[in-house]
Amino acid sequence: MSGVLGAVRTDEPIVDPDLELIEAWKNGSAAALETLFQKSQGRIYGLCLRMLGRPEVAADVAQDAFLRMYEGLPKFDGRARFSTWSVRVTLNCVYSHLRREKLRKHAPLPESESGFAPRSREPKPSHCIEHDDLYRGVVAGLGMLDLQARAILVLRDLQGLDYGDIAEVIGTPIGTVKSRLFRARAALREALEQMGYGSG
Repeated sequence: MSGVLGAVRTDEPIVDPDLELIEAWKNGSAAALETLFQKSQGRIYGLCLRMLGRPEVAADVAQDAFLRMYEGLPKFDGRARFSTWSVRVTLNCVYSHLRREKLRKHAPLPESESGFAPRSREPKPSHCIEHDDLYRGVVAGLGMLDLQARAILVLRDLQGLDYGDIAEVIGTPIGTVKSRLFRARAALREALEQMGYGSG
């Protein structure tokens, strides 16, 4: 996996709702930068958590991603939406962390879906327990996939990016994104079946 992910698209105009905040920050508004990063915090942390699996590690890498964004923002030229650019920066930070730490593919399960608070210890209805169990299974299944498959599943199915944005983030044609997503979903389904989910 290369350190810098794909080039941006330049063949169509970009409509970026965050551009006004970026320009305000460039003109001296610290509050604009704070608003911009607050809007992005959940998405960036969620991406790190689902790629890395451990809340404390995800928080560190997310912090590193925001630092990289801050350093790169003066040169941000609007050829990509900020949301897409920030995802690309974050994935680069994730990959850099994994290379440095040589983490195993099967990451430990996160303590909670958000990573900010422990799950309640109170008894739960059976359907909630089943939901939690399935969630843990999906997280474990993602950890069994290679980084490329894990990233494309997280971006599409958990982050909700459209095919064009994913193509821009990873630097591949939309058709390639769709075929990789199909294979990644099949790999996740197989991993879940191996762990006893969905086989019945």
